[in-house]
Amino acid sequence: MIFLTADERPFKEGDYILSHDIQYLPTAPSTTYIVFKSKIKEKDILDWIDIVSFRLVFVIDKIPKLSKATKDRIIIDNSLLVGKESYNTAIQAMFKYNDRQYVYNLLKSTKTPIPLAVAWMKANTRFDAQKWRLLADVQYTLPDCYAWSIMAFCVVSKGRNPDWPKGSKKGDSYTPPLLCRESDIYTQTIIESSASIRNEIRDTIDVKEQNIITQRKETILQWL
Repeated sequence: MIFLTADERPFKEGDYILSHDIQYLPTAPSTTYIVFKSKIKEKDILDWIDIVSFRLVFVIDKIPKLSKATKDRIIIDNSLLVGKESYNTAIQAMFKYNDRQYVYNLLKSTKTPIPLAVAWMKANTRFDAQKWRLLADVQYTLPDCYAWSIMAFCVVSKGRNPDWPKGSKKGDSYTPPLLCRESDIYTQTIIESSASIRNEIRDTIDVKEQNIITQRKETILQWL
């Protein structure tokens, strides 16, 4: 049997082989062959459909144009059937409805991408360290259902449509100094409050390569 999917994780059970493009004949019994392809044509499916011994899973981004006869012989996973409108419905519900169990079920059923939902959260929720720490603990490490739970039960409903995330304007961002990451949200606060940090930046980075502080060093008062 041939499967088309955008999410290979449900097929990673029992014996399975991962590859980019087909590198092994899918003829081993009780073995799932998971093949990543950027594009696939109906001809590719028909070439392999009678050869597959157990399961051949094509991981793709978009369903190719298929005849009804071919569709009847393969299985198209739900991950490829979810459209942008479904994502939008789940995200709108996250901020509109008080029934948080419904919101969770909607996020889960549409498999709303976590980065997309996070962008909307940043634009529509007040900063809550506990909530973002919980999300950071589960994002990219645990199944998505944990992140969806946090989004459903830790986000407070606004009772109205959410605000669209705003793109960053040119000139609003800066290159963080030293070993700071762009995601370090307290970088500017630390720099503005610590003269010793500012002096360290002056000693480390040429003033022409950063626009955060002036070149002139500051005097630091210390208790004896």
